Amino acid sequence: MGSSQSTQAQASNPKMTAEEMQLQQIQQSIPKYSRPETFEEKLYRKFSKEPLVPIGCITTAYFLGSGIRSFYDRDASRSQTMMRARVGAQFATLLIFIGYAGLDAINFDIAPGYHPKDEEKK
Repeated sequence: MGSSQSTQAQASNPKMTAEEMQLQQIQQSIPKYSRPETFEEKLYRKFSKEPLVPIGCITTAYFLGSGIRSFYDRDASRSQTMMRARVGAQFATLLIFIGYAGLDAINFDIAPGYHPKDEEKK
């Protein structure tokens, strides 16, 4: 691959010295700089990839806030109910998070490289 690029470079510019060719090859092999992802872009990417995790976090925060408010209002039964709901929401969010991680790790290919449509064509 590198030799075909150097022969193309020589064909396009026959007066190129060996040092210039070497410099050009080095510049081609250096990876291009990609700009860092902004917070908003990362948030959108992660929310669209795993939408249930942020929803679970928001639900957990709601139950926590509601439970704390009930505690300050001295409503013990509602505070207890909200804290139990918070624990349930945290558990559900954790299971969803583990489920998404498991789906990324599982390979659903029964026979990699086998495509049934290719067999039908033969």
